[in-house]
Amino acid sequence: MCGFVVLLGKHATLGRRGVDPCAAIAHRGPDASGHLDLSGPDWHAALHFRRLAVIDPDARSNQPFGSAERGVLLYNGEIYNAPELLDLLRGRGVRTRTTGDTEVLYELLLQPDAPRLLDRVDGMFAFVLVLPDGRLWYGRDRLGIKPLYTATDAAGRLVALTSELEPLRVCGLLGGVDPVAVAQGAMFLWTPPPRTGWQRAQAVPAGTVLVRRPPYADVAAPLWQAGPVLPTGELRDAVRTSVARQVRADVTVGLLLSGGLDSTWLGVELVKAGFAGPAFAARTGMRPTASAEPFEDDAPYAERVARHLGLQLKWVDLDVDVLRRIPELVSTMELPFGDPAAIALMQLSQAARGQATVLLSGLGVEELFLGYERYQAVLLLQRLPVGARIALRAAIAVPRPRRYRERADKFDRLLRLGARDWAWATQAYYSAQEWHALAPGIGLDAVTERHREVAGAVLDRGGSPLAAVVECDRRLFLPGLNLLYGDRASMRAGVELRVPFLGEPVAATALGAVAERQLKLGNGKARFRAAAVTAGVPDFVAQRPKTGFGAPVRSLLREHGGRLWPEVRRSAVFDDLFDRATADRFVEEHIQGRQDRGLAVFGLFCAAVWWDRNVTGGPGRAEDALVGYREPVLSRTSS
Repeated sequence: MCGFVVLLGKHATLGRRGVDPCAAIAHRGPDASGHLDLSGPDWHAALHFRRLAVIDPDARSNQPFGSAERGVLLYNGEIYNAPELLDLLRGRGVRTRTTGDTEVLYELLLQPDAPRLLDRVDGMFAFVLVLPDGRLWYGRDRLGIKPLYTATDAAGRLVALTSELEPLRVCGLLGGVDPVAVAQGAMFLWTPPPRTGWQRAQAVPAGTVLVRRPPYADVAAPLWQAGPVLPTGELRDAVRTSVARQVRADVTVGLLLSGGLDSTWLGVELVKAGFAGPAFAARTGMRPTASAEPFEDDAPYAERVARHLGLQLKWVDLDVDVLRRIPELVSTMELPFGDPAAIALMQLSQAARGQATVLLSGLGVEELFLGYERYQAVLLLQRLPVGARIALRAAIAVPRPRRYRERADKFDRLLRLGARDWAWATQAYYSAQEWHALAPGIGLDAVTERHREVAGAVLDRGGSPLAAVVECDRRLFLPGLNLLYGDRASMRAGVELRVPFLGEPVAATALGAVAERQLKLGNGKARFRAAAVTAGVPDFVAQRPKTGFGAPVRSLLREHGGRLWPEVRRSAVFDDLFDRATADRFVEEHIQGRQDRGLAVFGLFCAAVWWDRNVTGGPGRAEDALVGYREPVLSRTSS
């Protein structure tokens, strides 16, 4: 697990003038660094690298790896089936000098049938390979677990590749702000790839390896694209294989345990494999309140699961007053982003560093095996005739208890739209009418373009509306939200986050199945849940409803939003992008309890901080108000 920067052409000389672009991402690699300049008659590349040593910590596995005569590799991630791939390479007469997966990937890429061999890789990866003639091979794993960004100049020529965006800022390569991406950050609380918030920086598509040729590197040609998969064997066996591969490390491995279905199944498999590492669980210390927050406390479940499995439990006390952590969230995520769930992982990773270098997480199950409520809503809608949908709209128009209002409002939104719009509407925090009022200069079509493009392609080839929503989630939501904050939150603390349920054996069982077979009405991820029970997950976990990070965003904003908002609304984002009066109305509706807009308002707070930092040139009034905010919202139990 690492971070790297590759600078090309005239910009590569920045590295020779004493500017170290990797200094901005030192957190991604506290164990070693490396720099190398490569040149040809009409090309130049400066390679910068930071290492977090997990497999073969010896310096022999440091990067840049390779030689100018054969090619040089920069690589971030882990190849979990490296031992099996090494046997394949040795069968071809390849001799290796390390015990690390970096050399395995390097030698695999130099094989004449490298594109075919990439289909056999089980891992999370982002890499750049510079060949002796100056050609670049670069790409990401199937699901986009590890990040990779490109920067281009005004002519469209590639000038940089990097693991995070900050090095591009250091080198002056980001270009202007992309207002559509900022608007998407407010609409969805995350930025759909390939947008990043900057006009000249884009995310490399997941599941692809591309080729660029010097001297102009202006056209990317495909070398490899992750193809369709066929499930092999039972899901239970696939999970066992994936966990066994991902627990391998030359450093301490820990488990993130919430007491939910996904992390508990990881715990079950780890115990079977003789796991003796720590299990980290979060607790908030909040007493039950009348605020009707839509979550329940994970701590009692985590404690019961740890006792049931005999795991060594280590508590992490979370600061759930997330409003004052917005500046830290904005800095860590880099892209326009506003999901408070990331704050929990940020704190867990910081607490785990020093006790474990690798953390195993259940991230990704909801998208692959259809655990979110929105999938059941779409499944129901696609089964209903149009007349029944009209009747249902009338039924849900009656007053609802506060805790069900947000769900009912989103369902009503779907009833008003066609299937081509369900993918974006299930993730949006504003209706089309509300968006037109909030952001009159950024049309709804621009903000929802990627969702409609991905969903439309599925529908046009005869796929179901549910399949279209699932495809959007796997291609946009998963890498743009959950995997983004999984990488950023853990790597900011110098910790590697592994996601065994996204390993190739498990992913194949999900991607190779029809969407409708993954769930039942009233039972999200039904197939996954049934397999977990047969694997040994106890009933008290299997029957537990899905919950999330218990940050009382709604309560915080109702209690303190009234005094924070006057400073936040001063941000220039409400001059340049969003209508201030409309935002005032939304905030007031939430504070007064007329409508639940907690997460939407939280997203506006984040957008204000992001805009002030990146457009107006530094911390503004919004950030000053949040940094100075120090009142806890709820009574806490003693630790």
